[in-house]
Amino acid sequence: MNETIFENLPQKMNLISDLFSRVVFRDKEACQDLVKIILGEGYEVTGVTSQYDITNLQFRSVVLDILAETAGEEPIHVEFQISDDDDHMRRVRYCNGSIDTHLLQKGKAYKELPDVYHIYITMNDFIGGGQTVYEIFRTVRDREGTYSTQYPVENGVHELYINLEIPLDDGSELDHLLRYIKETTEENEDACFGHIIKSVKECREGDDEIMKYYSSHEFFEEGKKEGREEGEKRTQNSIIKKMLSMGQPLEFISECTDK
Repeated sequence: MNETIFENLPQKMNLISDLFSRVVFRDKEACQDLVKIILGEGYEVTGVTSQYDITNLQFRSVVLDILAETAGEEPIHVEFQISDDDDHMRRVRYCNGSIDTHLLQKGKAYKELPDVYHIYITMNDFIGGGQTVYEIFRTVRDREGTYSTQYPVENGVHELYINLEIPLDDGSELDHLLRYIKETTEENEDACFGHIIKSVKECREGDDEIMKYYSSHEFFEEGKKEGREEGEKRTQNSIIKKMLSMGQPLEFISECTDK
């Protein structure tokens, strides 16, 4: 594999790449821009952890792309997904359960569980309703099978599924932000998310060690090493999946993997 193709790789990454977004949104102000535009003004981000690891020694552990702490002590989980090779909603369900187990200490009442917000951003409209934003709303169904919005059933879990396939095209701040997440270029920059733009430029032009690793030849060599035990075909697939998660074009992937 020609190592020169990895030069300036961060310049080619888009924010829909979970690898890139994890680095960009470690910046608290950048994360605040994201939260403000999507959820509104009422959430003050006080801290951010990227690749938040919730270890479970007996069952499956989870790693969250972004977990933001807020002044109201309401965690905000942000996830970026390009591929559609898993059940996104069940993934959020499992992540939510994992988060909850770390929020409530022994002896505390369930009513003390804080609200949790999940912002799940995907490339495709996997729900298939032709909308850009889907907000999950819990309600009841009567014995005749009729759903009624008169009886909302709140449990403190807020889920927002946002896709980049269906553009808003309304000129709103969210419209501009989603365009920038999909194609992170100067042409799509907007003053309403200045801190995100600043963080993107710092990650692309600075000396961030994690960003250097993600855009290095060694990172992809690790993917090859992990796949060797399962054969050359799975090795190539492992590399391809990593590159897809970084939002790389198919032509670039083909050049890297000789496929």
